[in-house]
Amino acid sequence: MRGAKGSPRHAGRREVDDERVTGRDRDSPDYDEDNDLPDLVMDIEDDVFDERDENVEGASVGYKKTRIMFMALAIVGLVACLVLLSLVAYFAATYAGATEELQIARDSLQNTTESFLKLQQEAKLKEHLDCTRFKNTTEHWLHLFCEKYECPSRICDPGWLLYSRSCFLFTNTRLAWKPSKELCTSKQAHLAIANHDQIHNFLSENAKDKTYWIGMTDLVVEGNWIWVDGTKVRDGITFWGAGQPDNAWNRTRQASENCGVIRQRHWYDEGCDAKFPAICQKKAIRLHLIFQRMMQLR
Repeated sequence: MRGAKGSPRHAGRREVDDERVTGRDRDSPDYDEDNDLPDLVMDIEDDVFDERDENVEGASVGYKKTRIMFMALAIVGLVACLVLLSLVAYFAATYAGATEELQIARDSLQNTTESFLKLQQEAKLKEHLDCTRFKNTTEHWLHLFCEKYECPSRICDPGWLLYSRSCFLFTNTRLAWKPSKELCTSKQAHLAIANHDQIHNFLSENAKDKTYWIGMTDLVVEGNWIWVDGTKVRDGITFWGAGQPDNAWNRTRQASENCGVIRQRHWYDEGCDAKFPAICQKKAIRLHLIFQRMMQLR
C-alpha cells in the first residue's frame, strides 16, 4: 500500500524529482525521456493516490458524522413516539371516563325527567278529580257566591272583631292577669299583642275609656317586658303612659306591678292580681277553611 501523502518517503522523492525537473528541462539536451518519464509517472500516481486517500479519509469522517446524526434523530423520534403514545393513552382513558360520567348524568336526568312528568300527570289527574267532586257541591256554590258578592278572604267568629289578619275579642269578665290568659287560651287565642302602631290604635279605639289586660309582663325578669309569644317589647315602639312602668308597690295586695294593661290609649303596669277584662287575639279564619269545615260536617 502506498504511503500517505506528505510522508517522508514521498517528500524526499518529490524533492529529488523537483530538482531533476528544475535542473534539467525536457527540451534541454540533457533530458533523457526513457529514464525520467517513469519517475514522472510514478510521481503523478503518488499524487493521485494521496488525493484519493485524503478523499477516503474525509468521506469516512463525514459518514461517521452522518451516522451519529441519524442515530440522534432516531432516538429523538423514538422518544417523541413514546410521548405521543403516552398522551394518546392518557386522553383515551380520560375520554372513556368522561363518557361514562356523561352517560350516568344522562341516565339520571332522564330518570328525573320521567319522575317529574309522572308527578305532573298525577297532579293534573288529582286536580281534575277535585274539580269533578267540587262541581255542583255546596262548597262550589259558596265559592261562586263569594266571587259575585266579594266575600272577605278572612272572617272571625261571632262577637270577634276582624283587623288585618287577626280577630280580637273584648271580654266582659273581670279576672286577674293569669286567669284572663287562661280564658283566652280556652278560646284558641292569647292575650292581645299590640306591637305595632296600627294594632295599638285599633285596640285603643275599641277599648275607649275602659281598662283591659293585654299580653305583656315582666314576671320572668323585673324590668324586662315581654309579650306572651316570647318576643321582647321593643324600645322606641312603646306606648307607656307618663312615668310608666313604675313598678309601684301595692300595699293592699302586697305585690309589685308586673302585668300590663291598656288604658286611655297608653300602657300601664298593674299588679297581676288586679281584676280587669281582657282582650284576646287569634288568627282570622280563612274562607277556604270554612268550606273544609262544611264538607266535614256533611
